[in-house]
Amino acid sequence: MNNNFFYQTLPAYAIIFLMIGAATVFNNPEIILPEVSALSIGCLIYQNPTWLAKPFHVFLLPSLTAVGGFFTNRLDINLAAKLILVLIMVVAVLSMFKSGMAPAFATGLLPVITRADSMMFIYSILLLTLLLYVVIRLFHNHLPTPQQAKQQGHRHRLLYLAFVSVWVVICWVIGWMLMAAIPPVIVVGYESMHKDAYPIGILGKQVLCLVAGALIGTVSLYLCKNLLLTTLVDMALVTMLIKIVQFKLTPTYAMSLLPMVLPGTSHTYFGLCVLLMCVVVLGFVWVYKNARVISNFLPGRS
Repeated sequence: MNNNFFYQTLPAYAIIFLMIGAATVFNNPEIILPEVSALSIGCLIYQNPTWLAKPFHVFLLPSLTAVGGFFTNRLDINLAAKLILVLIMVVAVLSMFKSGMAPAFATGLLPVITRADSMMFIYSILLLTLLLYVVIRLFHNHLPTPQQAKQQGHRHRLLYLAFVSVWVVICWVIGWMLMAAIPPVIVVGYESMHKDAYPIGILGKQVLCLVAGALIGTVSLYLCKNLLLTTLVDMALVTMLIKIVQFKLTPTYAMSLLPMVLPGTSHTYFGLCVLLMCVVVLGFVWVYKNARVISNFLPGRS
């Protein structure tokens, strides 16, 4: 076997299965942090340059937002208000550290949507992200140089925050909060908002991967029951999906694990909710990023 297996693939999957194994041993699903799978695979296997450029942020920012989300969940306010507060907090953290660490949205939102109340959630995020940081430092001697943030990044962040907050309120009004803030969709939308170009083909592949990941996670959990076996099936099927589609979208891995931590009644419509949120949120980002092109096709434009 080549060195890539021992230095990249094996450590990434070891962290994921360590997390699931601990949740099984302690019989506590709050130890499961789906975004850790995306971070591990993104940093160690796909070697995302944005994340690896500031490796300490892989530990620091998800941990900060997770702690913030955990204590926001304890506030005596409605769910929509909690979600919006977390969104504001994450945007503030990313702005403060001038970071593109979009998974911080997922770790901040997770304790609110799962109603986490065990300190094991905090211990888990701290230990797992710290372990990932240590592995990165051990196995990556030549890290990419951090890139300067784009000037329009601040405007993008605020516009995205405003739109997603409005979407959360709409979901609260119609009474279907399951599709208000699905973390992997929020992450993909935020990353897409900061792309130089966002063609319709990329949008289609994102929606396909996220919806397929949701279905894989839901069906495998129903059929396998055992969390370790379910994780093995999820990782294998998502990897196959990504190879078939030829599109490296790490939040797909997080999406496949998300059903493990959602309330049981959420599973029935989970795939549909993911599809609807993808269409609305990612559709908004696509329209925004392609506004000039779209305007050329409107009546009265030459």
